[in-house]
Amino acid sequence: MISPNLERGIQLFEIGRYSQAIKFLQDALTENIDSFNAKYYLSQCFFQNDDVEKALNLALELRVDSPNSEDIYFLLSQIYLHKNNESEAIESIDKAIEIHPFNENFFGQKAYIYLFQKKFEEALKYANEGLKIDAKNNFCLNARTTALTKLNRKKEAKSSIEFLLQDNPEDAHSHANVGWSSLEHNNTEKALIHFKEALILNPNIEYARNGMVTAIKSKNKIYNLYLQYAFWISNKSDKNQWFFIIGLYLAYRFSVKILSASGLTYLAIPLIILYLLFALGSWIMDPLSNMLLMFDKHGKYLLDKQEKLSGQIFFALLIASLLMFMISLIIKVDYFTMLSLTFLAVILPLTRAFLTNHKKSKIINLIYGSSMVLIAIVCSLLSYSIGSIGLAIGVMFIGYTWLGSLILK
Repeated sequence: MISPNLERGIQLFEIGRYSQAIKFLQDALTENIDSFNAKYYLSQCFFQNDDVEKALNLALELRVDSPNSEDIYFLLSQIYLHKNNESEAIESIDKAIEIHPFNENFFGQKAYIYLFQKKFEEALKYANEGLKIDAKNNFCLNARTTALTKLNRKKEAKSSIEFLLQDNPEDAHSHANVGWSSLEHNNTEKALIHFKEALILNPNIEYARNGMVTAIKSKNKIYNLYLQYAFWISNKSDKNQWFFIIGLYLAYRFSVKILSASGLTYLAIPLIILYLLFALGSWIMDPLSNMLLMFDKHGKYLLDKQEKLSGQIFFALLIASLLMFMISLIIKVDYFTMLSLTFLAVILPLTRAFLTNHKKSKIINLIYGSSMVLIAIVCSLLSYSIGSIGLAIGVMFIGYTWLGSLILK
């Protein structure tokens, strides 16, 4: 006879009430420590609640107990992909397929791993393999739509979208996925329609909420250009991204050198500004757009607490910078000009602190940005030369642009 606690836990899991399900499943385990179903659903609940380590430990325990259960390998693959452990994710899903080669969801999972690796042709291949088993499988259809979008095969992507929505008109994730696909094809109005529909169907789907915020931001022409570039560069492999960035930097350095040697230094200044905007645009654009959305009567309700904080900090630092600059013009004291530039420089680390999901990165960003402000203020009060202070802040700013790409993600 099934345990009432286990039965209730499974019911709560199936309707998405994972936190409540955990208590009943834990009680079911105290009744029967060897219950496969209690451990399996408990691991699933931990995973859905983003308690990944607990989910992984339980899944590994289940793998020892039931080494021939394809469902355990499928779950392990999902957990490992969430942890960015691609090799273990592939190995686990391959084992699931070996045990049960006719489960379409396993091929959908493999397609998503290849999407994560930016191997879009392989992703499309495995999504299609899953659809051969079940032509209406939602998991595989979404993977196929994403792969076709990334491959810029617009006609096929459009056909896939139509089929997806025709078969799953009330699936929130499908509408969100179509929204992102439309956004990548620069169709903002269509994206907004599908994100809105996704949020009506499921108000708690973060994937759709992020899409709605991005779509509203993309109405701004400058942000839209940045977004299309972001989609383009994100579809390249990590190696090709670095080739592009290094190539762009070398072209910039060569151009500045030629202009300076030709006596056209005044043309090098706007080139330098454009390069900095391009190079740092991905860091500046999000907090800047969050600040602008704060003043939008509808957009402000879409921002979460962290996004609002990033916009507020951006606004405060911008005002502080302008105030210092105005004071320097009025009283002719260069220290205020240096402080103005410092407030602009710390926009990067201090706003980024509230846009990262990692606690360690948040702390490092806050300490780094605060240190730059403290150095500028304290050294000014101690009458250090402006050149020395400016050099220190400049070195810290340039250092951050490198550290931020490597360790402050």
